[in-house]
Amino acid sequence: MLRRPAPAWTLFLTAVVLGGLPPSAGDARRAQAIVLSEPVRVDGVLSESVWRSHPPIGGFIQVEPRPGEPPTEATRVWVAYNKDVLYVAVFCEDRQPDRIVAREMARDAFLMSEDNIELILDTFHDNRNAYYFATNPAGILVDGRITESRFPNREWDGIWYVRTSIQEDGWSAEFEIPFKSLGFSPSVDSWGFNISRHLARNRETSRWASPSLDVRLSHVSRAGAITGLQGLSQGVGLDVKPYGIAGFTRDVEALKRVQGLRDGGADIFYRITSNLVSSTTLNTDFAETEADARQVNLTRFSLFFPEKRSFFLEDAGVFEFGPGSAVGGGGRGGGGGRGRGVDLLPFFSRRIGLARDEDGKTIEVPIRVGQKLTGKVGRFDIGLLDVQTGATGNLEAKNLAVGRVKANFWNQSYIGAILTHGNPTGVESNTLAGVDLRLGTSNFLNRGKNFSLTLYGVRSRTEGVKGRDGAYGFQVFYPNDRFSGDFSSMTIQENFHAALGFVPRKNVRINSGRFEFGPRPRRWKIRQLSFGLSCRDYYHLGYQSSETARIQVTPLEIQFESGDRVQYSWSPNLERLFEPFEIRDGVSIPAGAYWTGFHRINVFTSGTRRLAARIDLESGSFYTGTRKQADLDLIWRKNRHLNVSFGTEQNWVRLREGRFNARIYSGRFDYSFTPLIGLSSLVQYDSDSQNLGLQARLRWIFKPGNELYAVVNHSWQEDLLNRFISYQSRVGLKLNYTFRF
Repeated sequence: MLRRPAPAWTLFLTAVVLGGLPPSAGDARRAQAIVLSEPVRVDGVLSESVWRSHPPIGGFIQVEPRPGEPPTEATRVWVAYNKDVLYVAVFCEDRQPDRIVAREMARDAFLMSEDNIELILDTFHDNRNAYYFATNPAGILVDGRITESRFPNREWDGIWYVRTSIQEDGWSAEFEIPFKSLGFSPSVDSWGFNISRHLARNRETSRWASPSLDVRLSHVSRAGAITGLQGLSQGVGLDVKPYGIAGFTRDVEALKRVQGLRDGGADIFYRITSNLVSSTTLNTDFAETEADARQVNLTRFSLFFPEKRSFFLEDAGVFEFGPGSAVGGGGRGGGGGRGRGVDLLPFFSRRIGLARDEDGKTIEVPIRVGQKLTGKVGRFDIGLLDVQTGATGNLEAKNLAVGRVKANFWNQSYIGAILTHGNPTGVESNTLAGVDLRLGTSNFLNRGKNFSLTLYGVRSRTEGVKGRDGAYGFQVFYPNDRFSGDFSSMTIQENFHAALGFVPRKNVRINSGRFEFGPRPRRWKIRQLSFGLSCRDYYHLGYQSSETARIQVTPLEIQFESGDRVQYSWSPNLERLFEPFEIRDGVSIPAGAYWTGFHRINVFTSGTRRLAARIDLESGSFYTGTRKQADLDLIWRKNRHLNVSFGTEQNWVRLREGRFNARIYSGRFDYSFTPLIGLSSLVQYDSDSQNLGLQARLRWIFKPGNELYAVVNHSWQEDLLNRFISYQSRVGLKLNYTFRF
């Protein structure tokens, strides 16, 4: 008897279930941790007998440029521990140590173009979350948290140490990671572990476990394991981190004289259980937070600025929801700029403690107290946040709360819920609730490929508003090396209001898709070619027509073995204005449908060069006229101490309704005295605000957890005579000190 074919959803679920196990699970790499019987001096020199008397972890295999082949230079690793500390020692053989590339020393700098070592620790062995640590031959400290196998969030600054040493036959590193800095389950004596080495001059990456082009180091489910971890101690589990700040402020516009600034507060971290952490902040100050990078907005919608404040960034991955949790988010808001855009974030932490005044300028709202609870309870990931803000200007004091929970199942799947309550800037109450489901695998159809399906829905409740207040959608994601793609559909109804979120457009249905093919020819000094097509359509539900439609065709992108990259793309677009749009003062574009298109050329030079550049040129039609855009970024890395960069974005817009230029200039000066002492300065100017801003920060880390900041913020305003008049200034000295128990 003939059987009816299985429904498509049954086949998909079967594929996901089969993908719940890593490929060839029986071949997963494992290593035994060494129990220490003597102290280890962390100096970067592997002179202790423990490193000489025990066999190393080896067997690294190239990921690229020659997948599956032995690496050009061998790497040896040892993992050892006592009850308080985990030690990882690495020796990187190099027959040409004079060609080692190490030009970064600032904490958490990007190491893509440096010789480096990266490692991850999945301390719960849940195959989805991990701690990330990295260094280069200059001894830089880079760390972060990995959530659901996404790229590391490097804003987490743990308390740990690393020292390095360059020798005649290579370079070595010693990591010292206190167990007090990690969350883990004492009942689990096996941790997920993986380690990767990058040889910069060859742009060669080798890895211990899962050395595949379809696997990133952050794919926690594809890591190996270290075993034998027993008798570990987290101490009392209490960190108290008080701060004190002194300085002055001066506001010329408000005709204020110099005002003294003296304040203090504290952050308190208590490990309720080995895997559940309470974080309390009192009278929070963000004086050391880096300034936002300025952007040109030629759209009708809000731009997206990422969170940079440390309290909100720590464990931020726990609160990610829906499509952001599948891809990782990021980009410019509203689909109005380049990239994929951010169209729906039910929770966006920048809504807390920051607001806009009547002139549209960002103002700080005092945070009196904040309480956060994050961690794991059984198979559940939990995140709770409650913040009490103070009154400022026309804004009243507010209590704002967020809750997030995920129930994990299979290997990379979960079902979750989110709840937010509070309205930081409005008088009406607002509550939002939603659920999401993610089905994911790194072994799709038993082929070792990554695949995920995300379904989500949220609904808001705003005082005085009823009906059509939901948002929902799905996303299919296939992120692999040679073939990569995704498709998503999202509906945001007209009365949906996420007071603690980011939603630049409402009353729209957003469909988007992307496909990319990236062959690796292994000839003509080409590392990889890429051919791509993407489209994105914003369909207005009220007017029953497309509001924005964008297509990007990339007929060719070339990535050379040297690291240089060239790309050409063409983008035909539709912009439909249902009402006139004032793009600049005195320049108003009439309502109507406008088909536009532009050509774009990108040139990136390799970051291994002392002088590196990014050039982005665009030209094409724009509403009733034309737009030309030129972006230029130059960075000069003199040595590991000094990095200098310059950037500019120039827009020349010529419309029937008027002409204008929009420009941004920026310059950065970074000097690292040591990996723990660094000076960074950022200067920015944009023609829209005609404001010139300077931020200079000196960061001195006495030891991780104890640090001093000296911060200067000053701005000048351009007047009608093109003179820059001193506008605002703030000078602060901030000391953080951590007491560990």
